[in-house]
Amino acid sequence: MSTAVHLLSPSVLYLTRYENGSKLSGVIYIHRISDKRFTGIDGRNFKMFRELCGIPTLKNVILMTNMWGEVAKNVGEAREKGLATNFFKPILDKGAQLARHHNTAQSAHDIIRRIMKNNPIALQIQRELVDEHKDIVNTAAGEIINRELNEQIRRHQAELKAVQDKMMKAIKEKDKETRQELEQETRKLQDQMNKVKKDSQGMASDYQAEKKKMQEAMKQMQEKTRKERERAEAAYKKQMGDLNKRLQDSANASAAERKAMQQRIDGLQQQWDNRPRGGGGCLIM
Repeated sequence: MSTAVHLLSPSVLYLTRYENGSKLSGVIYIHRISDKRFTGIDGRNFKMFRELCGIPTLKNVILMTNMWGEVAKNVGEAREKGLATNFFKPILDKGAQLARHHNTAQSAHDIIRRIMKNNPIALQIQRELVDEHKDIVNTAAGEIINRELNEQIRRHQAELKAVQDKMMKAIKEKDKETRQELEQETRKLQDQMNKVKKDSQGMASDYQAEKKKMQEAMKQMQEKTRKERERAEAAYKKQMGDLNKRLQDSANASAAERKAMQQRIDGLQQQWDNRPRGGGGCLIM
């Protein structure tokens, strides 16, 4: 399957999470600064990435470059500038941010801190598939993939026709060796066309299968979370009950002891109120 089709895979988990009310705080797009150029495939995939996100979400995008240790600093900076003024510019103009990952925990933490400041927003593909109930091939990202696959089919058809014309000429000239070579090339081109058609037809079914698998995983995760929450709540209630009972039974305790006990109760209550309840996630592509 094409690289572009595979770009849809990471978003399936977040489609399932979106159906359950979660939105993304950020999206990280990773590009190797060690790459000498931004290829045609990179350009197509980056365009599809933009369609996956949608304009409102671009302000939550981090365009992260890595592999800085593979190039000289001045070379990396020149490539980064080229990306910022060319391929990355449309997204940067919409509020996305550039970031460098230097293969250190500190640089990773710095990037995550940026994302934590964002207001969670739904991806365009989430809105299209969940809110608008579109088929995946009719989404903005899906249309780009189909356009790419159809273009591949047209190229293969043109190549196949050229080979068939040559083969007809070889048959007329009774050139057996050339004819056999062309027959082999014809089969190869036909196999490539069949693969591209299969990719196009299988995109929707692959998505549905991946979504079903992810929904089951999310269901198991939610059940595990529910049980853990119930255990935590039971432990909290028991601890609070024990502390309140000790406070009630401490009529003969000193004021300082009672104050310390009340502070423990208040601290436990505050800890419970401030416990993590989930929030926006981060999609890395």
